[in-house]
Amino acid sequence: MKKYKYDRKGSTLIMLLLTISVIVLIGTMAMSLAVINFKMKKTHSSFKQCFYLAEAGIDESFIMTIDFVDKAVNYALSKVDEFDEIEEPVNSILDYSILSLENELIEERRNIVFIKAFKNFIKGNCTDISPNHSLITELKNNESYVVYNNGYPKIYPEITENTDYFLIEVKSTYMEGYLKEELTLKYKIFIPNYNDYIENTDLKPVDIIRIIEWKKER
Repeated sequence: MKKYKYDRKGSTLIMLLLTISVIVLIGTMAMSLAVINFKMKKTHSSFKQCFYLAEAGIDESFIMTIDFVDKAVNYALSKVDEFDEIEEPVNSILDYSILSLENELIEERRNIVFIKAFKNFIKGNCTDISPNHSLITELKNNESYVVYNNGYPKIYPEITENTDYFLIEVKSTYMEGYLKEELTLKYKIFIPNYNDYIENTDLKPVDIIRIIEWKKER
């Protein structure tokens, strides 16, 4: 009986090709996963960057508001000083019996002068200063923001006047390609009284501003 010898050279080549194919497949899958992971991280990083830049616009608008309110208070105090310069000669010729009553009236009128001047400065209605910009004009000037670059972030402020406060709503939007982040900040600027600053010399502009809402738009 004849005995057949099997040539194992062909099977070894096949096993080698299969092994190489598996290694290439695994390498391709690993590379694909690495690319996908890189793209996800890059997208996530871009989202975070958009968010932070939109948030920076919001933060800067709030700082600009504090600075503007400080100027409004100083302007209002200067108008009270002007009022006192007019009233002082009149008081010097008044009889003492009516002077105390007159002083009460003067305190009330000082407060009226202070409040009116403060409101006019916020609204940009002062005729004796230049430039006479309102708060909303300052906030709308996107190019005045340090963070502003190539058209972004876009700042959309709105102001509503109420009896004893101004309501400010600021939207900050940042876009990069198809990515978009929009944040909204709402806060009140309470109308201060003249006596508040006379009785409390440590009172700061930020003390009359109250944040009521901070949110990320969906």
